[in-house]
Amino acid sequence: MTDISPVCKNQSMVFFDSLGAGKMWALKMFDAAAKPPRSLFLGNINWVGNWDQCHQVKSNGSRPEFRGKYCRASIGIPKGVLPIENLPGLENAKLEVGICFPDQCTEKDVAAHVRAGLDLVTLTFLPVVEVECEGEEHPDSDFWIVIGVVIGMAVLIAAATIYDGVRRFMMQSGEVDFQDATAQRDTSDEIASSSNDIPLKKLSLGGQENQGFHNDETPTANQNGGPALQQNGRPASQQNGTPRNQAARSATAPRSADKQQAVPEPQTTAGKLVVGCSAIANTEFVFDTYLPDTAITALDGIRVISTTWVILGHVFNYATDRSRFVLLENGIDVWDLQKEFNSQTIINGTFAVDTFFFMSALLMTFLTMKKWKRSGKIYGPKEWFFFYFLRWLRIVPALLFVVAVYTWVLPWVGNGPLWSTRQFPPNRSDCVNYFWAYALLIHNFIPNGIGSKCLGYTWYVANDYQLWAISPIIMIIMFFSPIASFILMFGIVVASLIAGGYIYQDLYVYGDSITTLLRVWDDYYVKPYTRCIPWMIGIAFGYLFFKTQGRIRMKAVYVILGWMLATAGSFANFGEGMTKIDTLPHTLYNVLTRILWALCIGWVVFACHKGYGGIVNRLLSWSAYRPLSKMTYVAYLIHPAIMLVYMFLQKSLIFATEITLVYLYFGHLITTFVIAYIIGLLVEFPMANMQKILFKQG
Repeated sequence: MTDISPVCKNQSMVFFDSLGAGKMWALKMFDAAAKPPRSLFLGNINWVGNWDQCHQVKSNGSRPEFRGKYCRASIGIPKGVLPIENLPGLENAKLEVGICFPDQCTEKDVAAHVRAGLDLVTLTFLPVVEVECEGEEHPDSDFWIVIGVVIGMAVLIAAATIYDGVRRFMMQSGEVDFQDATAQRDTSDEIASSSNDIPLKKLSLGGQENQGFHNDETPTANQNGGPALQQNGRPASQQNGTPRNQAARSATAPRSADKQQAVPEPQTTAGKLVVGCSAIANTEFVFDTYLPDTAITALDGIRVISTTWVILGHVFNYATDRSRFVLLENGIDVWDLQKEFNSQTIINGTFAVDTFFFMSALLMTFLTMKKWKRSGKIYGPKEWFFFYFLRWLRIVPALLFVVAVYTWVLPWVGNGPLWSTRQFPPNRSDCVNYFWAYALLIHNFIPNGIGSKCLGYTWYVANDYQLWAISPIIMIIMFFSPIASFILMFGIVVASLIAGGYIYQDLYVYGDSITTLLRVWDDYYVKPYTRCIPWMIGIAFGYLFFKTQGRIRMKAVYVILGWMLATAGSFANFGEGMTKIDTLPHTLYNVLTRILWALCIGWVVFACHKGYGGIVNRLLSWSAYRPLSKMTYVAYLIHPAIMLVYMFLQKSLIFATEITLVYLYFGHLITTFVIAYIIGLLVEFPMANMQKILFKQG
């Protein structure tokens, strides 16, 4: 006890004396400390105690007076004692114990107390690894800078909304005559697509893109640098694509022809920019379900379903987060779910990311080839600049907004026994040190994976742009020699299969797909050269759509065969994880199913658009998907942060069952899209409108 400071020793003696005397405040202080709980052998090694009760403690009438302070002691666990050490990331698991101490005791004092307590009960072989206590901490300058930017953006949106509201009122009341050149607005301003598929993934669910297209389009520059489309004076594409870059149609655009004279666009660029930031106009845009007859309407449903699939997988993933300590009382139970058949939907959620890659490449190729055919030439230097710059501009603002809030604001929004301002969010230092890499969309290439640990699921955003960046090589060759381009793509697919298979088999853990995923994360999972196969197949289907515009005739036997193969191929991807698989078949399964999945999605999109989708097309083309599809990019960016905040704000550990996690899923799903709508109004939609207005090309 010689390592304890005098003030802490004095306060501690007051506590022990008061506890022996049965004083209520001392009993509450003792009661607030963690006790050995149930489920130890199910992974409950995080004993949190009672954080709220500790903060209510006040040594009334004692000298000196003090209040309770919550501390967390990490105690080493010998190898072979608990089965939890067999879980990935917990090889060096520690017992976490919440303790209530007098507020003048330092972390060093608490460590000495814990060491003395272990020695007293003859547990001298257990090391005190670390002690962390709450302290008086205040937001730093970075926090206030980000908050200032957010407030400034909110004020701008509010001012634009007021302006738009007053403008609409005056127009409808007849005080201002707008029956002039704006009666027929330029529908070429409608953004056709924004190519950003997401996941899931990160989806992850990873990323997604938003591109919609129709036949006989008149191209203008869209937010992705690709063509915006117009048919017969009507927008050819109203934001069909994937979640990452929701192509934003003009926020000021009325939803139907009969409203075009009621709410015309402003005539000046400044006026358009202001109205483009209006929450009223952008809300109208979000809930506008209009699509031209020639749009690939099934993409909306595929995009939304894929995004919800990514969120489902991440609910289970972030519930079992082990970046600092376990967050579930029964982590081993949840981990064992991978062995059950009904968990295959979760384990195989990574295929949602491949769906986004496929859609992005398909839409990019179709739109670009269509424009080149009309002009009779490929892009010149100016068009190539916009091809890259506008796509970057479409992706990055929302991404950096989320990274900034996640890194510098979220640490100060919570408290509790699991929360630590100094260490939340997990791996926060990587976001601070490599913020520049996120801006350049190269964070998935930072050595040792440190650039993809803070916001790891945004690897998809980087991959999407990197694959977009190399695609012009293929498209240029395709424009002049389709056969040569297909030979090149075939070579890329084969090279990717070889590289991916070699890396995967070297890191595979027999019978444990989730552990394998953690091991292959940096070298395999987040690299474009191993994830490019769905993209290449998407380019091929984009060319197919380009060459087969309009409905084509197929014999019924071919249609039936196509749907049978697509259905069988999709379900074939859901067999892994039920039984232990040797290295070679598992590696072949992992790399080859990426091809099969992309081909299956390609058939679904092709059949639905060409008139052979039947009930599948009606389900995927449901108009209710339209509003959600416009929020999927931001939804992908924010949903893991929402899950982490929820889990770390808990005052006690959750005992997770399947129904508990499913219930959490729906809560996270609704919360994610509500917040995505708000951030869309604040960042994504205004930026998309600004891009359309300022960089419009005729």
